Amino acid sequence: MSVPSNRNEPERLHPTVMAMVVARDFEDGFVVNLGVGLPLECANAMPPGREILLHSELGLLGFGPVIGDHTKADPYVTMVGNLPVEALPGMVFLSHDESFAMIRGKHLDVCVLGGLQVDVEGNLANTQFEGKPAGNLGGAPDLAYGAKQTVVMMHHTTTDGTPKVVTRCTLPLTAPRCVSRLVTDVGVFDIRGGQIILRECAPGWTPEQIQGITEARLVIPNDIREVRLM
Repeated sequence: MSVPSNRNEPERLHPTVMAMVVARDFEDGFVVNLGVGLPLECANAMPPGREILLHSELGLLGFGPVIGDHTKADPYVTMVGNLPVEALPGMVFLSHDESFAMIRGKHLDVCVLGGLQVDVEGNLANTQFEGKPAGNLGGAPDLAYGAKQTVVMMHHTTTDGTPKVVTRCTLPLTAPRCVSRLVTDVGVFDIRGGQIILRECAPGWTPEQIQGITEARLVIPNDIREVRLM
């Protein structure tokens, strides 16, 4: 589901397009974990011609796209969120401890997590809204630390327009200083050295417009470009 656009701003990226932007950087042979929420869109956006091994902390490695027709689903082949997925040739089942041993042993190349807030230090908050009961952390802290690269995929603002890319997270942290790349519905950002660098803008968006809906101060490089899918 997309965040509604203000009538005075350009159209924001659809979650399917956001997933394509995230997945375009998966290299052949990568082991990738997809978190619950928006990141699950990436399961159906794998770049053609590359073998990407999708990992689930529930105990799957090497599964395929999400199955939309539940009559064709195998109830034993599901990923986080209890979504049924396609069993690809060579897919393996793992015990829960084996699955987390992969995470904690740093055998994941990338994990893609959703976010409620991300700040300039790469801190991530993605489990508990302000004033709400604590959410279920699940495997998020392990994934954020255990993967070689942590990518956050989220809407740039809340539905009421509150910025989610902030100077300092105010929500309880899932993991500190873990995020290296951020993909939102208005752009692509790298986080390093206490700075958020705007790399790509969604079509129709200018860096100034993106800064206008961002609390944190963005770094705008000279080689900034429009979002590409390849």
